[in-house]
Amino acid sequence: MDQDWWTVLGLAPAELPALLVVEGSWWRRDRERQRLALLDEVRELAAPDWWWGRHRGVPVVYACVYGAARTVEPVHVLGQLGTPTVVQLGSCGALLPGLAPGHLVVPSRVLVAEGASTFYGGWHAAVPTLDLAGRLARVATAAGHTLHRGTTVSTEVLLRQPIELVEGWVRRGAVAVDMESSATLNAARWCGMRAAALLHVWDDVVGGRSWTQPLPPREAARREAAEQAQFALALEAALGTASR
Repeated sequence: MDQDWWTVLGLAPAELPALLVVEGSWWRRDRERQRLALLDEVRELAAPDWWWGRHRGVPVVYACVYGAARTVEPVHVLGQLGTPTVVQLGSCGALLPGLAPGHLVVPSRVLVAEGASTFYGGWHAAVPTLDLAGRLARVATAAGHTLHRGTTVSTEVLLRQPIELVEGWVRRGAVAVDMESSATLNAARWCGMRAAALLHVWDDVVGGRSWTQPLPPREAARREAAEQAQFALALEAALGTASR
């Protein structure tokens, strides 16, 4: 272990989380309000924006950390302490027709187009823990969500994605793009953790519809419902307990 992380975090060994959930979003306060409502005994750890709580008695840490460079931090720290499982949540942009706002994506492989993965030995792609990814997919489908599986890609720049870069992702088989999943999966592998990602579709990268453009009311409601559901689905898949 490269630091005394117990002391740094203000965490006791008996409070070791069984699950870490990380989420990439600009809207941190909104996500925290939604997610922490499903936990009891909630408190912020000494690391800002890392929240500890219990879900049906099981310790969980939730952190809304945006981008690859930040998402690896709670994975690195809690993975070294012994947390066995991490689930990445967030939004993604569609790279193929058929992925619509509010659909969910569970990556089966994530191409690396960000820099943080290289510090954890991930140069080309990352692969989730298959049984955890499969359980996320089954839980989401059972809850009535439209689900896609396949290769995705993680980039590190939101506001500029040149068309030749996007076309290269599509040629390599990517169906969607996010900003964290490959880094989370590679850092988790380095730590020996089980890991998977659950993303909701927001924008259409190839079709030219930006996440900044308002969606029609029905699509907006479907996207918001999928985003709202992600944390409960992660808890159920990883811990085997339905949210209250």
